[in-house]
Amino acid sequence: RRAGGVGELWWRALAASMQLLSALVLHHHSLAHEFVLKDGLQLVVSQRLLASELTRVEVLGAQARDGSPGGGAHVVVDALLMISQLSRLSKEYYPALVRMDLAPDLRALLSCEHAGVRAKACNAVGNLARHSSSFYEAIRHSSLLSALVPLCSDADSACRKFASFAVGNCAFHSDLLYPGLAPAVPRLLRLLDDDDEKTRANAAGAIGNLVRNSGELCAAMLEHGALQALHRLVDSRRPNPDADAGALARFVADSSVKIALFSLGNLAVHRECREELHASPRTLELCNALMGLCQRDDMIHKYAQRLLLKLNG
Repeated sequence: RRAGGVGELWWRALAASMQLLSALVLHHHSLAHEFVLKDGLQLVVSQRLLASELTRVEVLGAQARDGSPGGGAHVVVDALLMISQLSRLSKEYYPALVRMDLAPDLRALLSCEHAGVRAKACNAVGNLARHSSSFYEAIRHSSLLSALVPLCSDADSACRKFASFAVGNCAFHSDLLYPGLAPAVPRLLRLLDDDDEKTRANAAGAIGNLVRNSGELCAAMLEHGALQALHRLVDSRRPNPDADAGALARFVADSSVKIALFSLGNLAVHRECREELHASPRTLELCNALMGLCQRDDMIHKYAQRLLLKLNG
């Protein structure tokens, strides 16, 4: 719906207030703490500032952060930014955030027509799962994962990046959410070829986290070719032995390569994955080549060595 007249002025005032509050929370840790102490989170709940219907309110002349017209999207995005920041800063804020019962609203926002809102909702889910499994039960009971997982294949690059980040954190602390995250496996594997390095890194990390706490999803990993996809990510970016120093420096700095190697090490913990890796000499050859290419204190060297140890363990 579109707001006009007095309604338009009210929405503009609300949007400006939320923008100021989010700036204070994002950029000043002491003020973020004050925001929580002064019941700022209760304000978000009581005024339903995360309600998905707000994103459909348009204000004449207003421009939302995702490029679409509308004052409501401003308000929701700022509320999501504050939730994400508080979640990221400290698990000290988790009890207050848990009491907000955020999962139903977040689930609805993950299906918002505005890509900017979807991306911010994904980031909020990822940060809520950053420090502990406190939100896992709420995530499971709300069916939030059924809305989150498809966003790993979203047309919007920011959505893909933050969706893979959220999936990874939802898998990190325990295997409670593994059943709901299983459909993400093929989507994450496709993201290993994404143009964005951070998205590739998030996807590679999520794959490793999905076998971190149990072998429940090892069969799915083998079925969808996770070992080969991680190997290909690393090998395809490995510079030739005669490459210049710049190419080697870029390779060593590539976070997706490092995390892919680490995730291969996580997979190698499980017998069926380890046997698959042993069946081909390519992994051993890659590890030895990487250790010869990189300095001993480079993370790529350390993760290649870690993978070898797990294969021989």
